[in-house]
Amino acid sequence: MSNRNVSKGPALAYLFTFGLSLCGYAVDQECITRHEACPEHFQKTTFSPSYQEMIKNQPSTQASPVVVAVAAPKVSDDDQDGINNGIDQCPQTPKGYKVDIKGCPRSVTLHINFPFASNDLPVSSAREVEILTTFLQENPASIVTIIGHTDSIGIDERNQPRSEARAAALGEKLISNGIDKNRIKTSGQGAKNPIASNTTDDGRAQNRRIEIQIK
Repeated sequence: MSNRNVSKGPALAYLFTFGLSLCGYAVDQECITRHEACPEHFQKTTFSPSYQEMIKNQPSTQASPVVVAVAAPKVSDDDQDGINNGIDQCPQTPKGYKVDIKGCPRSVTLHINFPFASNDLPVSSAREVEILTTFLQENPASIVTIIGHTDSIGIDERNQPRSEARAAALGEKLISNGIDKNRIKTSGQGAKNPIASNTTDDGRAQNRRIEIQIK
């Protein structure tokens, strides 16, 4: 009986040792029956990895995210003035014009009035002439038409050439400021188109004027 207990000791030791190994050996039943520790009869057993290792090592089943490049919406600007067609209130602005936020050519307003019977640009018009010159420089495609006017005093034979001379005075000043003469047209309308009453001094002063049209 005692010999039987002793012979089981080594077998249990082998069983304990190899049973806890990740890659161990299961004891062949024949060795146990013969009360022997015989490594040549041990069967190799492979243990499965843990669930965490399976998750960690499994091939990814998720497809890589597809990156789609979204093109920026195309901005239409047919007249190429820098204003989108959708908000351009002047969609056919000629090239060479500076435009406002609405897409329309910037306008310029002049107030040049002449003394009675005078064709000379008044000194007070210097600032107005500078504004017009700058506008034409910034808008090289523009053409300016200058129209001279007189009050109703005098006869048409004198008022007509005087109105033309007033327009020409501004045209010559623009040319001296560097504006191409081919961009300047002048004409006169005498006393035909008053903007105020010719019955008062103030009204007649307003009528002795020049107007401009820019295209």
